[in-house]
Amino acid sequence: MDAPTMKSVMETLLDLFEEAWPGPKTPNSTWFNDNEADAGILGRLAKVDAELASRSFGPGPTIAAHSEHLRWYLAYARSFYGGDGKPGNWEDSWSVRTVDQEAWDRLRADLRTEYEAMRLTVANHTDWSDPDLLTGTLALLPHSGYHLGAIRELIRMAG
Repeated sequence: MDAPTMKSVMETLLDLFEEAWPGPKTPNSTWFNDNEADAGILGRLAKVDAELASRSFGPGPTIAAHSEHLRWYLAYARSFYGGDGKPGNWEDSWSVRTVDQEAWDRLRADLRTEYEAMRLTVANHTDWSDPDLLTGTLALLPHSGYHLGAIRELIRMAG
């Protein structure tokens, strides 16, 4: 068997990234997500209203906070591809805890836009010689998976 190319590695990463975000392409064949359509972050958030997104289940972040953190994180990560990346204020990414329906609709739309932009950025990138950029790109997957699990648990706790 031939060693994988960077192109094939990134294509695999993008397939898994898609499983984490909109959900699996083929719900009966998943690697880490539930075997159902729309099981990813965006699919799950589409079924959440502003009241649930803002509900606190203790000292941890709300669904709205996880969503804003993910939107911020994707935009921040994407800035490094053009060489514009600067140290960011991680605490700012958790600034949103509650939302009304209008803000929630906007946040979900902005999150989808950032996901699509990040996916396109990775798909079009060809120079993987910067080890920090490569590591940051690979880290997108476990980071997304962590927040998918956290969001899924918050939805489950709501009953």
